[in-house]
Amino acid sequence: MSDPTLAGLALRAKAGDPEASNLLAQRLAGNPLMRALFGADAERLADHLQGFGALLPVYRAAMANLGIRQPQDAYLFDLILPLTRFFRQRIPAGRAPYLIGLAGGPGAGKTTLSRLLSCCLQAMIAPAPRCLGLSIDDFYRPKEERLRRGFAWRTLPGTHDTERMADVLAALDRPGSLTVPRYDLGRDAPMADEVVSGSPDICIFDGAMVGSPLPGYDRLARRLDFLLFLDLPTPLLKRWRFERERKLRADSGDTVGFPQEVMQAFWDEALGPSIEMWVAPNAARADLVLSIDAARRVTAVRQPQLCTTETRA
Repeated sequence: MSDPTLAGLALRAKAGDPEASNLLAQRLAGNPLMRALFGADAERLADHLQGFGALLPVYRAAMANLGIRQPQDAYLFDLILPLTRFFRQRIPAGRAPYLIGLAGGPGAGKTTLSRLLSCCLQAMIAPAPRCLGLSIDDFYRPKEERLRRGFAWRTLPGTHDTERMADVLAALDRPGSLTVPRYDLGRDAPMADEVVSGSPDICIFDGAMVGSPLPGYDRLARRLDFLLFLDLPTPLLKRWRFERERKLRADSGDTVGFPQEVMQAFWDEALGPSIEMWVAPNAARADLVLSIDAARRVTAVRQPQLCTTETRA
């Protein structure tokens, strides 16, 4: 089933077309994420179609804001919507903020997923929750300070201001406004802090070191209510991370971001080694691990210590 037909098939299925309903039901039945999250209820097509129709304009608008003008609707149907439905059921009423961690290697799509989940949860939960997106990248120490501390590259343990991160985590659990840092990765420099009025109901915290038990990062790991890990092959992570940097360079007229040769050194000396040493081990601590392929499809779902669900051949 090609992606351009998905929205049309959904409309036909909602109108009672048995062929369209059968095709979409087969798609749900073959989705390992649906089976892992909903078990026997995974094939309830009517519920999924209702959510898909409600979130499709929200999803497309959010993707446009991210600079993606022709998004694949399958990404919503197969991944974003199941996660949105799952968290809508899981997040307890009256307890805030619910802290979701999004972990995985560089280039895995953590920040994109975080922003889409925030938009979709706000659209699907009534009354709409206040969602706050944070990234461990927001807590980078300024470049000059990192160099003084002996770090040639960011991303390595110790390049983040974990004391500031601890302060923000403590402030999350207090009523009232809070101030959070923001960081411009393209220019490798801090931006102005953001003042968030009112306590968030949901906070999605993404980053390669999210979930790590290393000193300084362990407080975040303990505070998480749910940890989702995106598991991709390292060569694919490298390809996507390099593509992202090339796009950043092209869009800025080569004024921000790393040139190819610098990006290669960054990968060889920091990003690549960090995956094996500090990122991949966090999958064993996650509540849910999603294996993702080059088409951004979920091919397997693991729930550490519980069970394993994989696609059928």
